[in-house]
Amino acid sequence: MRLLNFETLARDLRLRGTHYLPDPADDVPTALPTVVLLHGFGGSRVETTGVFVQLARALVAAGLGVLAFDRAGHGESDGEFYDTTASGDIADTAAVLAALRESPHVDAANISLVGMSLGSVIAAAVAAEDTGIRSLTMWSTAAVFVDDIRSGQIQGRSLAALDGPAGYFDFLGMRMGPAMRDDALAFDPYERAAGYLGPALLLHGTDDFVPVSYAERYADAHVFGERAEVVIVDGADHGWAQLPQRDELFARTVSFIRSHAERIIP
Repeated sequence: MRLLNFETLARDLRLRGTHYLPDPADDVPTALPTVVLLHGFGGSRVETTGVFVQLARALVAAGLGVLAFDRAGHGESDGEFYDTTASGDIADTAAVLAALRESPHVDAANISLVGMSLGSVIAAAVAAEDTGIRSLTMWSTAAVFVDDIRSGQIQGRSLAALDGPAGYFDFLGMRMGPAMRDDALAFDPYERAAGYLGPALLLHGTDDFVPVSYAERYADAHVFGERAEVVIVDGADHGWAQLPQRDELFARTVSFIRSHAERIIP
């Protein structure tokens, strides 16, 4: 497996990532079907306990290219976490896809998305605006963030500090500013996703702190309808930090993506 550095500009911010590719071989096409991974809020392109690295290895072994990138204000990308918004992330991801499609290693008409937590909400909205998305996989879908923020809290903690002297909310040791809250007040995850007309796979655990209903709503008739498959995995938590649940997550994800991609390496 080869790892290439990836960089592009979005809103004058340099976004950085890792492009995973199979080792060169005579029977490997130059331009590959490619999967783009979107991490969760406050995370990075390797994700919790390296779950995105493990997924990338499995996808490459299945004959696909993979791009994992840090969104603005996360990981090694430019920007401040303080300024993060869902709407900004959606626009930035569209810029990343445009740059990725220019790569000689990428089949520009054969892109799939995988999102984790808030990243899955971002991925669904991006897929609705990009007619070239081949498939969408959503892990631990965190559409709950809108209802949480509208109720004045995140994961049970009050957001009152945003309006206090400090002007930020302490999210796992990172300063979240009021922009995230203000954007969420006008953001409808299901409405933003409804324009996506391709196949979707949603994987959610019974032990996730996000209720399963937030994933199931994507299968409503006015969102994805019958194009969505919702799989509830017994005992899995938000980060898929257990075995064999994580093995099932990988197996279902790779099989789903592979079944909807073209020009797969045997």
